[in-house]
Amino acid sequence: DDPSERIREKVESGVEDLVGKREDLIPYVGGLFSLSYPEEDDVSPEFWRAKLHDAVRVIFSAMAQRTPTVICFEDLHWSDPSFLELLRSTLLESTDPVLFLCTYRPPFNLFAGREPTGLTKPYHEIRLQDLSPSETQNMVGSLLKTEAVPTELRQYIEKTVEGNPFYLEEVINNLIDSETLSRDNGGWKLARPIGESEIPSTIQGVISARLDRLERESKRLLQEASVIGRAFLHEILKRVTELKDYIDQCLSGLERLDLIRTRSLEPDLEYIFKHALTQDVVYNGILKRERQEIHERIALVMEQLFHYRLPEFYETLAFHFKRGKSSHKAIDYLMKSGEKSLGRYAVEEAHQYYNEAYDILTNKPDKTKEEEDLLIDLLIKWALVFYYRGDFKGLTDLLRAHETLAQALDDKGKTGMFYAWLGFTLWFREEMSRSYQYLLKALELGEEIDDKQVIGYACTWLAYPCVELGSLEEAINFGERAQEVARLLPSDQYLFFKSLDGMAFAYVFGGESKKNNEIGRTLLDYGRSRSNIRCLVMGHFHMGHSYLAVGDLSSAIECYQRATEVSADPLYSQFPRFLLGISYVFNGQFPEAEDVLKEVESFSRNYGTEVYGTIVRGLLGVVLIAKGHMARGLKMIEDMGQASLGTGRKYYYATTEHILGKVYFQLVAGEGPISLSTMAKNIGFLIKNVPFASKKAEAHFKKAIEVAKEIGAKGVLGQAYLDLGLLHRAKGRTDQARKCILDAIQLFEQCEVEVFLKQAKEALGSLE
Repeated sequence: DDPSERIREKVESGVEDLVGKREDLIPYVGGLFSLSYPEEDDVSPEFWRAKLHDAVRVIFSAMAQRTPTVICFEDLHWSDPSFLELLRSTLLESTDPVLFLCTYRPPFNLFAGREPTGLTKPYHEIRLQDLSPSETQNMVGSLLKTEAVPTELRQYIEKTVEGNPFYLEEVINNLIDSETLSRDNGGWKLARPIGESEIPSTIQGVISARLDRLERESKRLLQEASVIGRAFLHEILKRVTELKDYIDQCLSGLERLDLIRTRSLEPDLEYIFKHALTQDVVYNGILKRERQEIHERIALVMEQLFHYRLPEFYETLAFHFKRGKSSHKAIDYLMKSGEKSLGRYAVEEAHQYYNEAYDILTNKPDKTKEEEDLLIDLLIKWALVFYYRGDFKGLTDLLRAHETLAQALDDKGKTGMFYAWLGFTLWFREEMSRSYQYLLKALELGEEIDDKQVIGYACTWLAYPCVELGSLEEAINFGERAQEVARLLPSDQYLFFKSLDGMAFAYVFGGESKKNNEIGRTLLDYGRSRSNIRCLVMGHFHMGHSYLAVGDLSSAIECYQRATEVSADPLYSQFPRFLLGISYVFNGQFPEAEDVLKEVESFSRNYGTEVYGTIVRGLLGVVLIAKGHMARGLKMIEDMGQASLGTGRKYYYATTEHILGKVYFQLVAGEGPISLSTMAKNIGFLIKNVPFASKKAEAHFKKAIEVAKEIGAKGVLGQAYLDLGLLHRAKGRTDQARKCILDAIQLFEQCEVEVFLKQAKEALGSLE
C-alpha cells in the first residue's frame, strides 16, 4: 500500500545504504518500480539496459564487500531472456567474494549448453539425480523425524517410490492426511494396510487426492490463490475471495498441511505454493468459466490496489485480463507491456507481448471500426520491435497482410505511418522502386493533414531509396526537410540522427567525403550528449565512410570496428560489419573479409536484409578470386551487377562494373590478387578470357563511367577514369591514358581525396 513517494524513499535509501549517493545508478533501479527520473528521459533503450546492468553489479559487489555473500536464483527455467542476459553478464564480470547459486530444470541450461568462457570464478554444475534406495529411506526417516519407520512403510517405499523426493514427500503427506499413518507414543504406526489407501502412481494424482480431502472453504481459497500465481499477496487474495471471514484460518491450515508456505512478512504478507506442481494441479482443477471469473476479479483488484503505480504491473494485468473476460483490457495492457519492454531494450519480451495482443485482435470474428483502428496502431508500434530485431522478412509479411485494412482507415495519420514503415521495410528487401512509391504515399498523406511525425519519417526514409536509385540531390533535399521537422520534435532523437544518416549516404555516394565527415562528427557529439547508442554507431560508421572515400583504409577499418563494438542490437551491428568487409576487400585482407561478409550474408538470408546481402555476395566473389576460384568468383560479381541493375541500384551497378574492369585489367597486367599460382590453377578460364581481357576491362570501365556520370557519383567516376587511364597506359595508348588520368585528377581534387590524387599524379608523371 506504499504511495510512490514512500517507494522512492525506500528504494533510494536502500541503494544509498549499500553504494552511497550514486545518482548515475539509482534512477535505473527506481525505474523498475515505476519511479520517474529526469536522467532516464532521453536515453536510448540500450543505454538504459546497460545502466541497469551496471547498477545490479555495483549493488551485488557492495553486498559482497560487507560480508561473504550467497545469492540464490531459483527456477531459472521460467526466466525471461532479458533477466538471463543480466544474470549472465553479472556472473561473467563479478570478481567479488560471492557464491551465485542458480537452480533450474533440464533441458534449460544457464549457458545454453556451452562451457562458460571468461568467468573470473570457479563454475560447477551439479546435476541432481533421483535418490538411491538408501537415500530414499533416509529421507523417509528425516520427514518423520524418527529412525523407527514402520517396516511395511519401508517396504512400500522401496517398491513403489522411485527416488523422486517431492513425490516421496507427498506420499507421506497423503498417508498422514488419510490417517493411514499416525503418531503412536512418539513414533508412527499404520492404521491399516497401505494398499487400502489407494495412493495414486503419479505426483499429480497424489496432490489431487490430498486436495480432495480439504474442507470446501480451504480448497476454494487455495484455488483462488492458484489463479493469482505461485506466489500471492495476502492483500490481493483477501480482496478477491468471497471467503473473507475464513481467509486467515484457512491459510494457517493450508500451511500446516505443507501445501503453501509464508514467503515474506515485510513489506507485505506473501505466501507461495510449496511446489509449482501443486499450483498447477490446483489451477487445472478449476472449471474454465470459474478460472476466467477469478482472473478477471484479480485484474480488477490489482488495477484498484496499484492504481498509482500501474506501469510496474502492466505485464501481470495483461496476463490476468487475457485469461479473464475483458479482451479489450488485455490488448491494452499487452501493448503497454510491449512498449515498456522496448523502452528497456527487452526486445524479445516486447515481441511476445505485441504478438499476444495481435493474436487476440486478429482472432476476433467481427471486428469493430475501433478494433480495426487499434490493429493498425498495434502494427505500427510492433514494427519498431521487428526493426530492432532486424527481422524484415517477418515485418514485410505482417504489413502486407494488413495493407488493405490500413488503406481503408479514416485516420490518414495512421495510414501514412503504416505506408512509411512498409516503404522503409521494402528498402531493406531491395525493392527500391516500391519503397520509394510507398514512402511518397506516406508523405502525401502526412502533408494533407500536416502530421509532422508522418512527414518527418517519410522524408527521413525517402532518402534511402533515392540514394540507391541514383537521385542523390533529391535524397539530400528529403534529408534537409526531415531535419526541419526534427527541430520541431526535439524529443524524437531517431528522427534527428536517422535523417542525417540518410543525407550522409547521399554525400558518400556523391564522393563528398568532407560533408560525410562533418555529419559523422555531429552524430558522435549528439550520441554522446544523449547516451544514444544507435546514434554513436552511425557516427563511427560515417566517419569510416569519410576515410574509405579518400582511400585511408586503416582509419576506415578502425572506425567500422569501433561502430561494431559500440552497437548493442543485431541490425545496427550489420551496418558497420558490411562496410568493414568492403574495407578488408579493398585492403587485400581477404581472410578477414570472408569472415565478416559471411556473417552479414547469413543475417541477410535469415532476416531479409537483401539491401546488404546482394552486394555482400558479389564481394565474396572477389574473395573467391583471391583464393584462386576465378570462374566462380567472377560469376558472383556479375550476378551482383545484374541484380543491382534489375533493382535500379545504379551506384552499386557502377561499382560492380568498376570491379569487373579491375579483374580483367589484372589479367592483362598480371597484378593484384590474381597471382601466378592462381593463374596456374585456372588455365582453362585464362585461355578463354585473357585474349579478350583488355577489351572487356575497357568496356566495364566505360560502363562504370557512364553510370557514375549519370548519378553524379564522383568517387567511383574518378577511380574508373584512373583505372581506364592505367589500362590505356599498359596498352601503349599514351594520349588516351593522359586524358583519362587528367579527368581523374580533376575529380579527385574536387572531392579532396589525397590518396587517390597522389596515385593519379604519379600515374600522370609516369607517362612523361
